[in-house]
Amino acid sequence: MGIKTILVPIDGGKGSFAALDRAFVVADRFGSHIQALHVMQRATDTVSYGLYNLPAKLRKNIDKEAEKTALEKAADLQGQFQDFCEQYSIPLCEGPSKQAGATAGWQQEFGHVDEVLVRNGRLSDVIVVPRPRVKTSTVRRSPIGRAIETLLLDTGRPVLIEPPKCRAKRCDRVAIGWNESVEVSRALAAMLPWLVKMSAVTIIVSKKRKQGVKALVNYLAWHGIQATVEFLDGRGSSVGKAILNVCSDTGTELLIVGGFSHYRARELLFGGVTRHLLTCSKIVTIMVH
Repeated sequence: MGIKTILVPIDGGKGSFAALDRAFVVADRFGSHIQALHVMQRATDTVSYGLYNLPAKLRKNIDKEAEKTALEKAADLQGQFQDFCEQYSIPLCEGPSKQAGATAGWQQEFGHVDEVLVRNGRLSDVIVVPRPRVKTSTVRRSPIGRAIETLLLDTGRPVLIEPPKCRAKRCDRVAIGWNESVEVSRALAAMLPWLVKMSAVTIIVSKKRKQGVKALVNYLAWHGIQATVEFLDGRGSSVGKAILNVCSDTGTELLIVGGFSHYRARELLFGGVTRHLLTCSKIVTIMVH
């Protein structure tokens, strides 16, 4: 089973359109449908509860004005989205179609951002988002960082993270950050349709898992995937940095890992591989929790 539906949240920032650009590349490879999603917010969705202390008429006027502004922004973004589709020669459609090749559709709705993203993300084969342009210490406080964490923890779907100014387009060389966790096992299963199309597959693993990695090589071979193994040195650098170093040395263009593989509170406290990749990876990264 391939990648049939791709969700791309569009918030108007440059990053979301870079993510859309990546989604077009993926959709072209798999003949997928891209669902662009823009979440609009009324005043009651964003303003503190102090709004409810205002007179009803004033509250209604504020909400009406916010709704008008949100719809105007949505119309502008939809126009940009349609221009992108025309540029890539991708036809627009609103629902399932027998048409061969990639298609795309626009969706906008009012509501709380997290709730709308999760509800739609759970019914997508992959979710494409931009990588946060922030430091490691502030990634969780950034809007994109919060959205990625929500999508990872609450949808159960692969999240493809597009780094700023990424030059790789098709991403034919892939690496799997293997730590034997249930999260990376899920990532592996979800990404099998991608792996069979890759020109090179590398397994990145620590030396302490040297014996167990043979089983993974055999598992991939049963699916017609020939993989090589690279071991982490583990000396003088974090695991996240070590993984990215191996990716650089092997010419990897796409990295697949489990997201938040350790106890969450501990990982957020000490940084963790996930947070390092969310702020430092210069290649396309796919995470699954």
